[in-house]
Amino acid sequence: MDPQTSNNASTSQSGSKFLTGKVALVTGSSRGIGEGIALHLAELGASIVVVYASNLTKAKDVVEKINKLGSHAIALQCNVSKPNEIVKLFENAIAHFGKLDIVLSNAGVEAWAKEDDVTQEMFDRVFNINCRGQFFVAQQGYKYLSRGGRIILTSSIAAQMHGVPNHSLYAGSKAAVEGFARSFAKDCGPKAITCNAIAPGGVMSDMFHENAWHYAPNGTPDIPVQEIEAKLASMNPLGRVASAKDIAKCVGLLCHPDSEWINGQTLLMSGGSGNS
Repeated sequence: MDPQTSNNASTSQSGSKFLTGKVALVTGSSRGIGEGIALHLAELGASIVVVYASNLTKAKDVVEKINKLGSHAIALQCNVSKPNEIVKLFENAIAHFGKLDIVLSNAGVEAWAKEDDVTQEMFDRVFNINCRGQFFVAQQGYKYLSRGGRIILTSSIAAQMHGVPNHSLYAGSKAAVEGFARSFAKDCGPKAITCNAIAPGGVMSDMFHENAWHYAPNGTPDIPVQEIEAKLASMNPLGRVASAKDIAKCVGLLCHPDSEWINGQTLLMSGGSGNS
């Protein structure tokens, strides 16, 4: 079967509704990968807490899409770099739905700079969102998740590869997340909660359009997005760049009841790119 056909085809996973009655909170879900994950979990039957940083209009659009799928959703604002806002986020989510079963920490920012150009402000912004934010989202997930729940953090292929030029700040922030996942998996065990990290490769999204040229061989900012996509697709064994749906379906597998023995792992979701 052609890879693109496979990506668009209806799957047995999406048709099973095995998340009916479950509630999932997804940070950074007003766009991009987070939106794709929120929509897919809704297709699987879950009610969704759509968490956004600033764009209420986009968050409401995602809520409307979820409602059209026959599921339920609310939009809640949170700056994940501020732990007090994360605490309030979870309180509001519990007040609305009464419980949480899945917490997906997806909110993040990317940064490119030579090491000697990194400022304290740049460092703090990246680590406050990518590290501190994910830690405290996981912390509140552990506090509120029902027994047998799922915590899923978001790393990146950048933390897995053998170095990407001018990317140490971002790669380091994502590598820390993988350590969080391993330790949380140990400590969440008594509640039968699993904690894993996902590490997506290139995914077609607004962030892809902004950043993908850095990964393309001899890439420059003025290269058309279509050319960058073609270059990156040629480097992938499956011959294409991922969509948000590709990542969302992998997340769906981690949320399946049969996945409980996958715990404390970082799953590279790249279609085979970046394995060396």
